[in-house]
Amino acid sequence: MSAAGSRRGFLRGLTTLPLIGGGVSLIGQPTAVAEPVSDQLLYTYMEWLSTERRVLCHEVWPGEPNADRYVPQGTGATGFHFPDGVDWKALPGPSTRAALVLSAVGCDWRGKVWP
Repeated sequence: MSAAGSRRGFLRGLTTLPLIGGGVSLIGQPTAVAEPVSDQLLYTYMEWLSTERRVLCHEVWPGEPNADRYVPQGTGATGFHFPDGVDWKALPGPSTRAALVLSAVGCDWRGKVWP
């Protein structure tokens, strides 16, 4: 499949997403953000990921005081970071997605001071 064909398929797939009170706007390449990777960005991303996981665990297992100790297994998600036959170090690292993810969820890291 050509790059244009896969891009069209991706964009068509966006039309099936359930959206609540919003929309999707794509400008340029949606997997890249023109932001420098800084310590502040990475620290903010780490804090956000940690908090997101804790909150999600308590949402999935309400009332369980140790919910954030559980780690689901066998979902296939590990394959994103460790695909068969590919050295994980040869793939784009989490730092390359930090600005994109934080921007997508509306978490502003600019101008914040990390001690």
